[in-house]
Amino acid sequence: MKRILCVLLSLFIFLSTYPFSAFAQTFGDELCDGIVYTVNSKTGEVTIKGSGEIPDFNNSPFLYLNGNIRVVTVESGILKIGARLFRNCTSLEKINIGESVIDIDNTAFDGCVGIKEFNVDIENMVYSSFDGVLYSKDLSRLIKYPPSKADEKFVTLKNTVTINKNSFKYSQHLKTLVLSSETTDVEENFDDSAIAVKKERGTPSGGGKHRHEPVYKTVFPTCTEFGYIEYTCRTCDIRYINKYYCPTGHRLVERITPATTETVGHRVMVCTVCGQVEKDEIIDKIESSVLEYPNAVYNRYSYSPNVCVLDSKGNELVCGEDYILSIPLGRRYVGMYSYDIAFIGKYSGIQRLMFFVYPKSPLFRKIILRKNEVELCWDKITAQCDGYEVFYSKNPQFLNSTVIDVNNKNAKGIKLHGLKSKQIYYYKIRSYKIVNEGNKFYSSWSEIGKAKTL
Repeated sequence: MKRILCVLLSLFIFLSTYPFSAFAQTFGDELCDGIVYTVNSKTGEVTIKGSGEIPDFNNSPFLYLNGNIRVVTVESGILKIGARLFRNCTSLEKINIGESVIDIDNTAFDGCVGIKEFNVDIENMVYSSFDGVLYSKDLSRLIKYPPSKADEKFVTLKNTVTINKNSFKYSQHLKTLVLSSETTDVEENFDDSAIAVKKERGTPSGGGKHRHEPVYKTVFPTCTEFGYIEYTCRTCDIRYINKYYCPTGHRLVERITPATTETVGHRVMVCTVCGQVEKDEIIDKIESSVLEYPNAVYNRYSYSPNVCVLDSKGNELVCGEDYILSIPLGRRYVGMYSYDIAFIGKYSGIQRLMFFVYPKSPLFRKIILRKNEVELCWDKITAQCDGYEVFYSKNPQFLNSTVIDVNNKNAKGIKLHGLKSKQIYYYKIRSYKIVNEGNKFYSSWSEIGKAKTL
């Protein structure tokens, strides 16, 4: 029993030395201020993102992942890859370097014997990669040869002048290194290396029995492909690449297809040279445009209802940025008005939102009862009123009601004659204003009055 407890305790102590999150499929941690990394334990991919410089380390922070780490991607925003960052990560096979990296410490990949390929973003202005090898941007300096690259023979490019120190260290398969005539500055020490270093035979000068007739063919670089100058002899089989030219990189511009009320829009980053779309962002269509309060009652002040414009995801569009609002004058008077919305920027189209200002509703002041007669009295509306409508009926729902038009804005009451005695009648009243030669705008109804005739 004691032995079992000791084993369990030892296992607990061992597991506690590893981050708990390491047992999840995807997890991450902070590498330094402003820079974090995520790990996909299923694919073995580490992604480093953020902004700034990755500092120097005494020991790699990724050693606890060794055996599980296969690919590292350094995203745009990272400026420097510090010393010993991946030191002795022997399972690491591929490095993807983003466009913003301008400094890579020469010890960053010490002991990474499994690297097969370096891949540098074509937009990077300091570094480049060719056939998996890490170079300076113009290929003039060979910085790092992948230690686990399968080739047994490697010939330096005619672009390459300098070979960095330790650039071929840990090479697993390379047996022969051939230096082109242009490679004159070799900082690497091959004295204790198993790699045989040879000088490339000079380009035939044409002496002797055969005189070469050189033909040069120039293939210009594209956005993503290397260009080159190819040398061939017109009369024999000699052929080689004289010089490479790095890809030009994409020349990206933003193009917007505006969203409307019917269709979604697109914001794309497209290369003006090759037409490749690098980014396609969906702009959600315009879902609704409404006024917060589309109706108002005259109160001497201008009425300005708030506008709410939403896209299909429920996000509110911004006035002045996504649309321009045209507001009419004279909104203090009874009548019909409209806001005109003209969509701009990433949206397109025009909409009109209607709203109304109505006259005030009158209030009954008193009801005077007489035999077969009722006198209705109300407080007159002093502004924005041209008359009143009085409804009365024996039915509380005003079925078969009688309507009287009081075409006098100064009226304060009306007498109703010929009513049936001992009968309950119901009354209501509203005011109106005549606008634009005959259009009547009515107020809301007053409260219903009720009285029994004498």
